[in-house]
Amino acid sequence: MKHLITFIYFLTIVLVADAQPPMGERIPEKMNLFIQKKMRMTGGEREAFGPVFARYQKEWRETMRKNREDRLLARQQLIELQIKYRKEFSPIVGAKRVIQIYDLQEDFIRILRDVQEERVRDRRGPGKMGPPPPPREF
Repeated sequence: MKHLITFIYFLTIVLVADAQPPMGERIPEKMNLFIQKKMRMTGGEREAFGPVFARYQKEWRETMRKNREDRLLARQQLIELQIKYRKEFSPIVGAKRVIQIYDLQEDFIRILRDVQEERVRDRRGPGKMGPPPPPREF
């Protein structure tokens, strides 16, 4: 009986761990929840916002991937994307609150970068700053 309980326990752990998506797949979902929470969306707003934001996120990532080399073009296309989705977000959260979605998206990305930088610093250890930057040419 004891072995059966232990087996079921380990099987449950394996199934739960296997059911969770990789971190890269959870980030858009976490961003969605972050925005919903910060904007204090109602149940109806959250329900309507989720699928639209998922489509926006997908197009946003594709735009960033396609334009890695040309930051100016990437900015232009991201602004065009935001204008396109403003029409879809407006009926859900109201025209005045749409810009807040984009601001919170930037805040979330900034927070992620800060956390990532902190983890890199922690791996290096205290007092280790890494190699010095290359000399600048003027």
